[in-house]
Amino acid sequence: MVHRNTGMNAIVVWLLAALAILWSAVPSSFASSSDDVTEAGVLDLRGWNPRAESPVALIGPWEFYWNRLLEPSRMDRSLTDASLSVEIPAQWQSYSLDNEPLPNEGYATYRLTFTLSENSAVYPLGLYVRNVATAYRLWVNGVPAMSNGKVGADAKSMVPRNYPKASYFQPRPGVNEIVIQVSNFVQRTGGIWEGVELGDAEKIASLHRNDVMIWALIAGGLLLMAVYSVFLYLFRSREPAVIWFGLICLAVCVRSALLGPSFAYVLFPGLSWEWGVKLEYLSEIVTLVCMAVFVRKQYPQEGIRFAVPFFGAALGGFVAFVLTTPAKVYTHYLVPYILALLLPVYLFVLYSYVRAALRRRTGARVNATGFAVFFASVIHEILYYTGFVSFGGLVSYGMLFFLLTQLLNLSSMFGKALNRSEALSRELAQVIEAQEETIVSRTASLQELNRKLEQGNRELTRLEQVRSTLLADAHHDLTTPLTSIKGFSKAIMTSVISEEAPQYARRIYERSLFLEKLIDNVFELSQLKTEELQFRFQELPLLPFLRQLTQKYEPEALSGNVSLLWENPEPALLPSGEIRAIVDPYRFERVFANLVGNAIKFTPGEGLVRVWIEFRPSEDPEEEEDRVVIHISDTGVGIPEPELPLIFERHYRSPSGPNDKTGSGLGLAICREIVARHRGEFGASSIPRQGSDFWIALPALIRRPEANQKLNPQGESL
Repeated sequence: MVHRNTGMNAIVVWLLAALAILWSAVPSSFASSSDDVTEAGVLDLRGWNPRAESPVALIGPWEFYWNRLLEPSRMDRSLTDASLSVEIPAQWQSYSLDNEPLPNEGYATYRLTFTLSENSAVYPLGLYVRNVATAYRLWVNGVPAMSNGKVGADAKSMVPRNYPKASYFQPRPGVNEIVIQVSNFVQRTGGIWEGVELGDAEKIASLHRNDVMIWALIAGGLLLMAVYSVFLYLFRSREPAVIWFGLICLAVCVRSALLGPSFAYVLFPGLSWEWGVKLEYLSEIVTLVCMAVFVRKQYPQEGIRFAVPFFGAALGGFVAFVLTTPAKVYTHYLVPYILALLLPVYLFVLYSYVRAALRRRTGARVNATGFAVFFASVIHEILYYTGFVSFGGLVSYGMLFFLLTQLLNLSSMFGKALNRSEALSRELAQVIEAQEETIVSRTASLQELNRKLEQGNRELTRLEQVRSTLLADAHHDLTTPLTSIKGFSKAIMTSVISEEAPQYARRIYERSLFLEKLIDNVFELSQLKTEELQFRFQELPLLPFLRQLTQKYEPEALSGNVSLLWENPEPALLPSGEIRAIVDPYRFERVFANLVGNAIKFTPGEGLVRVWIEFRPSEDPEEEEDRVVIHISDTGVGIPEPELPLIFERHYRSPSGPNDKTGSGLGLAICREIVARHRGEFGASSIPRQGSDFWIALPALIRRPEANQKLNPQGESL
């Protein structure tokens, strides 16, 4: 039990490490910027290769026309003097006109011209537009490319809409033009306040798809956690903290669907921008309330007594304010909301966890660590929405980290419960031993139940050993082909190779086929070990069956310049009847094919592989049954005697055999398990440089011929 708990802890630690790596990789996903600008103010991208390089962040310089909604047909040289030269991402209030900062409400037109080489303009390009406040319309080379919402010169004529979108176009060599109209009359921030990225169409599509998948995965995981918490609460109603924890997960799930790629607007086209922003604020407020109640339920002795009712009343008032006012009003109160409500709640939760950790409460240190990371992500998000950092969306990652620390805590408590259970079991065994006579006389049914439990425990132990072996085998076997695949793939990606790329791609394909075969073998062997694989046994006449198999694999032997021969047994050595055996034809052919394939592989050209049988009658008919021994002999390189006991072990490859690394080393181990399920024996003998003989001994059934039935010289019924 302790080992299982340790394994669970290790899994959680690995998940935390993976989440940390994913978190650290988020900023690196932004496109690289280009500072190559000509004297005329045109972005020079002639040295950029979109197929080989990352997308470019179109920072600028952009021509900026304030309070003008200009279409490309009107963007002529006469307007150049009236424009500002700006960079994005930035809010309008960071721009100045006549030494006065611009307001965040209004409308404007952006224009960017860039040059491409003929090679760069061959393939389609894509634009990835993230957050633009709060409606825009975009043209590329005079052609409408995409829009979000409806641009207007006042609040009545515009329709707000804001979520990342991608568009694709065919560029032209030389000068290209992007024109964007933007309007905002509905919230406190205006302008293009997240980057616009230009890149190869496939890379832009992949970037957009990856963003959606990551955020959908986060939202889906949080939703599953919320559903799980509800069911856990229904089955354990004495734990009210569980339902509050589920509400936290649900609220963060809703917020995650509205942030990042904002796929909630795609899933629910009828969701207006106004209500989307309200849900974003309301989900955060619900998270705050539930977080305060949750930590209060976890550690009732550590928090401030009247903090939770106060927070509930204050946040309830802000909920009413959000519901009754438009986004243009309540978004202007973001900073007071953060300082007066959000930060105090998080500080209260952090204070409670730290205080519980100092008092050594159960799981408090892990909770404090997880919440500290989550709190850091909240601070980062605050800085993002107030314009101090250029990227956001880390709150969901921080919440996942916090949830994983909760999982680690649960694992630790589960392990302690198991240890306690083992101690109680040992104490119970001592009591049973001290009162053995009374228990035997009065609890016969209990003894039977105990026997079944012990049998089940042994089976679980065996399955655990099989699982551990399987994991070790998978790690051992998969490392080499995966390393090769990664190495060849990296060489192709980094353009280390060019002319030899098809050869390396073929090697990757070959390693992938080997990896697929290896996974199948490991999976089949694990099913055989755990007896999960179902066998379909049937009684078959053995000689015709073996002859048919031999003929089936003759072409494979001939392709290796080896002769595969079926030798009919001497009639005098056979019983007076038909030899039959109970086998699973498919599984037995698996063994036959493996042994024949090995014999062909280890037999040099113009060699011989023979398939023959011998009959071993039972010496004591009352106690033993007849046996038939199937031999597969070859004239190959043979196996040294010290290696014979080792060839049936997993992953063993003879160092004296040919230098062939294509095998998985699991074939004979699988054969041994299949033969064992047939109640048979499996063995081998060999003389180096003269050949090897692998044999399978199976129980034989002798069916006596009827009076009018005749036998052929091989002992088979005609």
